[in-house]
Amino acid sequence: MSKFKSNYKIIPEYNLVIEFHKGIADLDMYIKFKSKLIKDELYKPDMNYFIDQKNVIFHTTNSDIKKYIEFIESKSKFLGKRKIALITNTPNQVVPTTIYKQKQKKLNQKTEIFSTNEKAFKWLNYYEPFLINKLSSILIDLENSL
Repeated sequence: MSKFKSNYKIIPEYNLVIEFHKGIADLDMYIKFKSKLIKDELYKPDMNYFIDQKNVIFHTTNSDIKKYIEFIESKSKFLGKRKIALITNTPNQVVPTTIYKQKQKKLNQKTEIFSTNEKAFKWLNYYEPFLINKLSSILIDLENSL
């Protein structure tokens, strides 16, 4: 698998951030990506997240996950009440995301793990087929731009 690459799109009219990641990921790379995202002028603390991690191999430990949660907690002024949908498809992706979900109880967010985009979009309250298609198209564009 290749070097870690990430892209995102902030969609203010839907209060949503869509992230696409691929490659081999470690803690420092992911924190650098998140730091860039929260500095984006369109970013708002209460935006929901759709995070596609289906093309990622995580090189993380439980300690790394704890450090990431501490990083997020330190950015609390950038966080509002929000929902985060994590899209995974391998045990290497499910395990760290599940540990993250369990350890992030102090954060003002609901996190769920999904294996399909459609279920994740519906959980985020984007039910209409045309909207799911539009958001899926944006995700494909993010993937193709890397």
